[in-house]
Amino acid sequence: MAVPRMLWGKYFQYERDGEAVLLDPVALDSVFIDSGEVHDLAGVPPTTTHEALAGLGFTPGGPEADRREALHDRLRLLGLDRTPRRISGLRVVLTDRCNMACTYCFVDTNSGKPDLTKEELSDGLEFLFEQNAGHEEVSIQWFGGEPTIRFDLMRYGDQLADDLSDRYDVGRVRRTVVTNGARLTGEALDHFVAYEYGVGISIDGPPGINSAHRLLLGGQPADDRIRRNVARFIEADGLHVGCNLTPTAANIGRLADTVRWIIDDLGLKFIYVNTPIPTAGRWQVNGADLARELYEARQAAFTRGGMLFSVLDRAFQALDTRRPMLFDHMQGDRTLNAALLPGNRVSLCDINFTEPSFLHTLDELRVDPGLLTGVAKKVAPMPECGNCPALAICGGPSRNEQALIGGSTPDPEMCAFYTSTVEIAVWDNTGVQ
Repeated sequence: MAVPRMLWGKYFQYERDGEAVLLDPVALDSVFIDSGEVHDLAGVPPTTTHEALAGLGFTPGGPEADRREALHDRLRLLGLDRTPRRISGLRVVLTDRCNMACTYCFVDTNSGKPDLTKEELSDGLEFLFEQNAGHEEVSIQWFGGEPTIRFDLMRYGDQLADDLSDRYDVGRVRRTVVTNGARLTGEALDHFVAYEYGVGISIDGPPGINSAHRLLLGGQPADDRIRRNVARFIEADGLHVGCNLTPTAANIGRLADTVRWIIDDLGLKFIYVNTPIPTAGRWQVNGADLARELYEARQAAFTRGGMLFSVLDRAFQALDTRRPMLFDHMQGDRTLNAALLPGNRVSLCDINFTEPSFLHTLDELRVDPGLLTGVAKKVAPMPECGNCPALAICGGPSRNEQALIGGSTPDPEMCAFYTSTVEIAVWDNTGVQ
């Protein structure tokens, strides 16, 4: 990816084969200019192109404001707030026991720690529904370890959620489970169908790729078993089944082929690609390469009638709506997904179960809802963020990423990823799926 040049100290100018796109990194306005207009723009103003751009709001005049402050002003103007309103969803961590030993898992599995108890599950669900009394929806995601190991708790929790939904006048309970797909009983499958589950199956690719980082505890691959269970999920009526794909050293360079295999061979049409998490204090992948690969994988999914979602779509959505897409710790309605953990604890970050600043008891959250600000993102924490074309799409590392990298300085590969996604989006700009 070429580094864009600045126009008038205000706009990023991306050039390719004599043509260009101008991007306002705060307002997220963009405009395409052809080769003749690029040449005209280099002339002494006012040229025809200068006048045409001025008509679209691209002008050289006005004070050169600090872009970070300008972004904060725009967030206030749009009524966008980084503070969560309430917890509307729980990722319920039933157990850390797992039948697999994936090398990159962000959860410390099979540690011998106690599972969630029925009493803890009851208290957590009661909290969730009381916080959302009279609202349209709550979400419950069963998680582990491998959550199906404690299917008894899932069944108990779903029955309780129905009772709580009636008691607190909640319109709908959205249920999902994240599973490795290596174990599935007929009883569990019938239950998932009855409750119209969304099922996310973690698969990294064909057996040669999947077995690089995902093996059973005994060291053998589970791919044949997973494939059979995927077929059972797909054949069941009423389920929404998709794939959770994690970029790893085994599939980077082959993501598009991996997506084709998931759609053509497994029959899964919905693919969600996880964002790299700097669990070792830094990103483990090349950011620019990952952005390009996600774009290629996205196109591969489209051509096969599938849908692929990743952080790349954040750039498409931002440019399509002209609204910053910064607050990845919140849902679109400014509510929060948190993690319910064994030991009567809640993590405000549903993918970080150990950071002390995220951990609270249910009673603490009831007494002081202001604690939710503990996960709120500090937008553009460094002066250098103001010189980034991804300012209104990335906005700097999240609180979780800051905790993992030990500071507010973004990982260079994270920066490369977001700046590359912006360049891809301004040239393609096909909008969202």
